[in-house]
Amino acid sequence: MTAVAAGTALLLTGCGLGGAPATAPVDTGGKVEGTITFQTMQLSPTFDDYLNATIDAFEAKYPGTTVKWTDIPSNAAARKVSADAIAGTLPDVMDLDTGTLAPLGRKGLTVDMATAAGDVKDSYVATAWQSFAFGGTGAAALPWYLNTPVLISNKAVLGKAGLGSSPDPTGYDELLTRSAQIAKATGVAGFQPTETGFANSLLTVGVPLVDETATKAVVNTPEAVAFVTKLAELYRSGGIPKDSVSAKERSEIETFSEGKTAYLESGGSRLKIIKENSPAVFGSVAVGKPLGDAAKRTWVVAHGLAVPTKSGNLPTAVAFAKFLTSAENQLALAKVSSVFPSTTASLNDPFFAVGDGDLTAAARRIAATGLRDGRTTVKPPAADAEYGATLWSAVQPAILGDVAPAQALGDAEAKLTKILQERQK
Repeated sequence: MTAVAAGTALLLTGCGLGGAPATAPVDTGGKVEGTITFQTMQLSPTFDDYLNATIDAFEAKYPGTTVKWTDIPSNAAARKVSADAIAGTLPDVMDLDTGTLAPLGRKGLTVDMATAAGDVKDSYVATAWQSFAFGGTGAAALPWYLNTPVLISNKAVLGKAGLGSSPDPTGYDELLTRSAQIAKATGVAGFQPTETGFANSLLTVGVPLVDETATKAVVNTPEAVAFVTKLAELYRSGGIPKDSVSAKERSEIETFSEGKTAYLESGGSRLKIIKENSPAVFGSVAVGKPLGDAAKRTWVVAHGLAVPTKSGNLPTAVAFAKFLTSAENQLALAKVSSVFPSTTASLNDPFFAVGDGDLTAAARRIAATGLRDGRTTVKPPAADAEYGATLWSAVQPAILGDVAPAQALGDAEAKLTKILQERQK
């Protein structure tokens, strides 16, 4: 259900939104009535029943309202949002990931929910709310659904390495040390760094990725240099799959499902894929706390509901966004999906407390506890797919041992800063 739109900011700035001034606060008060349009990203047809029922409930609560729902593919969201913003035809309520929403929020093109819906701010997980703070906008959207990882391990591989009774690693230092031991004892790699996950790993080890203004990349830090140095050492020892760095990237799910890695940090929904791809490996799977849990730096990605400032029906649009992101409705969505709610009341429901004997339920409990107890950190929206691809391309030679880690990270920081600054034009 989650999606990251590559290059969204560049699309928007290229279409003439880059220099738009932030708008003044808009009046969202008034009677909740009339028609609004609502657009989601790739939720139909899987969640038709849930969304249609929720829309019906909203229209029953507010007689005289009509919600017209449309759904678009996630890979079309960036261009459609860009085109609609330029044309002034954005839907009244939009389901967007932070990367797609960030350019609109930075330019004040969406209602600041910190003002329009400040009365419900404290009902959301703090990092979920903070995920939508762009520039001078306190919250460019109301948080809706979230995703955050757990640590998935192959007990059979760990047993062969003599680590079967060892507690899960609590951070990357332990993971990298274990990975070297596993490779030496079994010939199996410890884990697979990837283009999509590398920025998350840096965030977990304490690298901020961007500065507070999102105009400068921050990746050439002592923590980052130490991390990449250890990855290079691990690569030489066989603790990282050889073809995962030097050749076309293979999915880390595929590698793990083939029994070629011992650890995988990913969303709990991936357990289903592992079970389908390799029942034998799934029989040896265990789940535990993510690598950033102890340091309160587990990554979280969020989708939110944004309302354009130029909506023709602001009162009803804001009311619908609040209604759909209420604790009751978010819990209902979580029960029919693999995502997590962004409200603390939802996460306190017994649905997230069970977990014994069922891997999926255990993963759900672990992730929900981390969200509820403040173990997560905000992933900067600027660290999107384009950011991740540029960063990974720069550090791969360092992991292979061809370039010094500090040089690779310095080059990455310069390239990324240029990208970030172009987005502001």
